[in-house]
Amino acid sequence: MRLFLFFIVQMSVLLSACVSTAVDTPQSRNRAASLELARQLVDQGEYQRAIQFLLPRSRSADAYAEVHTLLGLSFLGINNPQAAARSFSAALQVNDDDDDARLNLGYTLIVLGQFKESRETLNRIIERKKYTLMEKVYLNLGLSFLQEKNCKKAVPHFQSALDIDPTYAAPYFNLGKCQASAGDLAGARSSFRRAVDFCPNCLDPQLELATVLARLGEKRNAKRAVESILKAEPNELLKRRALALQRQLSN
Repeated sequence: MRLFLFFIVQMSVLLSACVSTAVDTPQSRNRAASLELARQLVDQGEYQRAIQFLLPRSRSADAYAEVHTLLGLSFLGINNPQAAARSFSAALQVNDDDDDARLNLGYTLIVLGQFKESRETLNRIIERKKYTLMEKVYLNLGLSFLQEKNCKKAVPHFQSALDIDPTYAAPYFNLGKCQASAGDLAGARSSFRRAVDFCPNCLDPQLELATVLARLGEKRNAKRAVESILKAEPNELLKRRALALQRQLSN
């Protein structure tokens, strides 16, 4: 299952930065250096190398929560959500206050289709009243309902995310999907345009906008949007969808 949230939120590497507060020693400096290297590998998308580096360290009885979180993000990067969920759960076992790991676990449970469990995990963040990125929590809650094809319950959560951060592209994108599925094409066009405005390099919103423009009869604008997507060298799945829309617009 491909989710726009994945590269908008999760690959921003939400980390708890669980750095040791112990006395500075050669061992503590080595561990800090190892964590920094792992962060760089994940941030650069070198997930297999990160897994090879982190896996043995995660088996240590005194492994930091961040080791497990980084490992979970790496498993997500290679499309192994089952292993990712185990890693995020391990991070919470080390540090139950780690709401970054809890958010990532909630997202991963959505990928696994465990929507009720995801909402229970995310609602725990709300109950704790300590997290500073609540827009991401509401986005995930909305996404859990969207994946159940329940936009009636999803939309208020997307709106809550936007009330907190009106420049957040992902809620606009998912709100647009709900509007398009309900036949509100004008509303969807507005939402997808905002998603594009706030994430100009994200091609998924551009393609959804082009699709809505085509449905509204704005063929010239839709064609320009598709040409722009293809010039950006999208991944294979997105490229196939863009080419299919281009052929449709040429008829």
